[in-house]
Amino acid sequence: MSQFLAAVWLLQKALSYGGLVMALAGVAIFGWYFIRLNAVAAKSDAAEIPAESWRGPGAQFGLIVFAAGMGLAMASIILTSAPDGRH
Repeated sequence: MSQFLAAVWLLQKALSYGGLVMALAGVAIFGWYFIRLNAVAAKSDAAEIPAESWRGPGAQFGLIVFAAGMGLAMASIILTSAPDGRH
């Protein structure tokens, strides 16, 4: 049983840290596209934020990566609560 719990603990840590890395990467990808497109709009004297900066394919990809990272983090929380043995 102790080997099982050690394996679950390692899996939980991997999911937790992997989720954190993916969530931060998703925020970075979203921010890169958002800031880049806003800078292009500012150079062209546009007075508003272009919709592509937060609804474009790059921003959507960043949000998908962020959501996947949060899903991994949630899976690690669920995995931590599952092998308790207190039913």
